Formats: sequence, structure tokens, C-alpha cells
Amino acid sequence: MAGWAGYQLGLRKGAEDAAPVAGPPTSRAKNPDRPASGTPGDPHFRPRTVEARTGNFLENAGFEDGTDGWSWLDWSNDWAPFTVDELRPAAGERAAHLTVYGRPEDRPTRVFGVVQELAPAVFPSRISGKYFVERWEPGGAKKAYVQAVIIAMWPFGDMPSRQLRYVLDGVTEQPYNMSNARYVFVHRRAQPETGRWLDFELDVQADYRRLWGDVPPDGTPFRVLFESRYDDKPLGSEVHNVVYYDELFVGVP
Repeated sequence: MAGWAGYQLGLRKGAEDAAPVAGPPTSRAKNPDRPASGTPGDPHFRPRTVEARTGNFLENAGFEDGTDGWSWLDWSNDWAPFTVDELRPAAGERAAHLTVYGRPEDRPTRVFGVVQELAPAVFPSRISGKYFVERWEPGGAKKAYVQAVIIAMWPFGDMPSRQLRYVLDGVTEQPYNMSNARYVFVHRRAQPETGRWLDFELDVQADYRRLWGDVPPDGTPFRVLFESRYDDKPLGSEVHNVVYYDELFVGVP
């Protein structure tokens, strides 16, 4: 279940089973337009309606307004908070800052990332942006990687959604086999390049057509996630990775 990280279904954690989370303070998005109910496949899904048919569908794509528009999967035991700060922007004054810290007693899987849930009139054709790996010390974790994910709420059979998982850096093999996910490697390397901003550009519609056989219909709502994570960390080991994201784009150029 670690590979799901709550992407499809999740149970809201209570005080009795919440694992301690190390890292920056909780950041929550301000989004008064989010509807009150999710989908049958994901009760936590709350997309923001986007009227535009071209351009960037993301709110606050460069993080200049702090955490506005962005959230994290706080209902998932595997997820941890994020911050937005002025330490290392690619452009402007701010960037998303992911301190991927796993303590000896922490769970085998932790996901640090920023998320938006959108319902545009047309399905996006491109995801792009920049990421910066400042520190990479995965320790005993068998998998540690930087990843962008799009989850179309486009059901098929017993699958309530269909995902594309783009591995940007950090592993050479597909981390998981999941019936509702397909992987694409941008870089296939165990040690990411550190110390500079790296660009990525993803052809979402071509990859859905190639890997799923078709493109989600216009109007399909989706969740998009920009992450740095680790999986299969043995008890007693530690992880110390630091990753930034900036200048993100999800939409139609």
C-alpha cells in the first residue's frame, strides 16, 4: 500500500494512529471555491473550477503568493507538510521547499510535495517546471526520488482514476506496479544532479494516449502533484534530502 500514498483512497488519520512528522510547519492552501464533496473513488478530492481553455491552469504557479492555491494530502498517513520561502527561487522571490527528512522511527514511506486539484474545461496538454536538488542523502531507503504525478478522475473498470507518474530523478527502476498508474522516466539515475535548477517538460496527452490508449476527455478533473519522496526505509535509518520546485505549469500553451 505504500506506493499508493493515499492517491486513490485514504483514511483520515486520528490521534491514535498518526505517526510523528518531522519537517516544516503545516502549510494549507486558501481555496474558498472548492466544492463540498469528492468523487466516489476519492472522497477527499476537491477540484477548483478553471474557466480558461488555454494558459496555465495552476493558481500561484511560481509561489510568489506563498502557499495560496497549494495544499498537501494531509489526510494521508504517508504525507508530510511543505513550506514556501525565499531561500532558493528559480525566478521571482519564492519557491516551494521540500525538506525530506526521515527519522529512525519514521514510517517506511514519506511523501513531501505540493498539490492542486483542478477541473478545467479542457484537459491539459503540458506539465512543465523546474526542480532543484540541494541535498541528497537517502540513507537506507531503498527508493528515494523526485516525481510529478497527474491523476485523471477518469474511471475504467474497477479503477476510479488513471495516473501518469513522471520520475524526474533518483531511481533507475519503476518504484511500484500499480493497476491504475503508468510510469515515465525523465531521468533514469540513482543520484540526482545537485546544485542547479533543472527543467522538465511533459507531453501529458501524448503519454496518456501512448500508455492508456486515449486522452482523458475535456472536462475531466484531475489532481497534480509535485513531490520528493522515499519508500522502503528500514526502521532505524535516516533520510536527509532537500528539493525545491518553482515556475510550474499545467495547462495548454
